[in-house]
Amino acid sequence: MRWYLDAMRSGLLAIGLIAMPQLAAAQDPYPTRPIKLLVGFAAGGATDTTFRKLGELAAKDLGQPIIIENRPGAGATLAPSTMAKTEAPDGYTIAAATAGLLRYPYMQKVDWDPIKDFTWITGLGGYTFVLAVNADSPIKTTADWVAYAKKNPESLTVATAGAGTTMHLLAEALAGMADVKITHVGYKGSSEAVTAILGGHTMATVDAIGTILPYVESGKMRVLLSFDPQPVASLPGVPTAKSLGYDLVYPAPYGLVGPKGMPPAVVDRLYKAFKTAADSDEYKKLLVTLGQTQWQKAPADYQKWAGEFYVSERSLVERAKLLRQP
Repeated sequence: MRWYLDAMRSGLLAIGLIAMPQLAAAQDPYPTRPIKLLVGFAAGGATDTTFRKLGELAAKDLGQPIIIENRPGAGATLAPSTMAKTEAPDGYTIAAATAGLLRYPYMQKVDWDPIKDFTWITGLGGYTFVLAVNADSPIKTTADWVAYAKKNPESLTVATAGAGTTMHLLAEALAGMADVKITHVGYKGSSEAVTAILGGHTMATVDAIGTILPYVESGKMRVLLSFDPQPVASLPGVPTAKSLGYDLVYPAPYGLVGPKGMPPAVVDRLYKAFKTAADSDEYKKLLVTLGQTQWQKAPADYQKWAGEFYVSERSLVERAKLLRQP
């Protein structure tokens, strides 16, 4: 009997020794390994630059590297929607969320829900969008842009960072309100769209001011209008769409999402790390450089905003005449 008891004790001890590392691992604070951050635009554009900087700064707080992976496509929704369908809700794969995530289902049939299939982690900032042309273009003003389009239906080409993006919707909505027809040319990212303008392959572009401003300052591009509610300080003399009679005001917030069902403690850890990053002087300096605005939301507020914004986006899609048929 004694030998049996000794064997039992030895077996239990062995099981305990095996379980201890697993228990310790389960109790390790998040994160314990690198985090992947998916960005729905090509490298080099304003969104990519923004999230690379945020990832770099947040990684310092989290104590783990944040690896940026670019996955452009489907109106910048390919990255977050793929994540929602394939990744575990453990906080090790997250994605950049732009306005397209709350708009694309109105344009295309999708197999994901823009609200329910995501964990809304934090709002981080907002874009200023502008309409611009090559500096050598005979189009000097928005009135010239409209007049050319009226005289040459569908000949005015407008480049953007992709079909279904905010830039695409704004171009189509502006054309619709001006009662003209344009030809949209979608690229994989902002850098390709700008290259097309500079090379004379397309006539105009709608993009974030941070992408366009360096070319304006170097004398290579001209901005015709902005879609902000007020004139942009870095673009003196440039009118807003609203001031020209087009009821098209569109500051576009962006933030961070994860797959649905993420543990609240993980969400809170990510929120605090990215809030620290967004509050840093280094990031605020980047916002000035890119012409972006501060716009922060805690998880609950961000999800509430997303639900309200999703409802309101239908009107923009309708104005752009891109609402999908049932």
